Amino acid sequence: MKRLGYGKGYQYAHNLEDKVADMDCLPDSLKGRKYYHAQEIGEEAEVKRRLEDVARKKRSKKSED
Repeated sequence: MKRLGYGKGYQYAHNLEDKVADMDCLPDSLKGRKYYHAQEIGEEAEVKRRLEDVARKKRSKKSED
């Protein structure tokens, strides 16, 4: 499989310094959609903060390219 190019360009997030891979794995027809909208209540506030942090890191990586 490796000789055929499978996995080429794959980024394993756990091996990266900030643990965020700059990869799009969805088909073009689904890119940019948001399926979960965390609220500022209870444990969701922390989930929301973490999702925003990941999004910020991805934007930062794209601007570096």
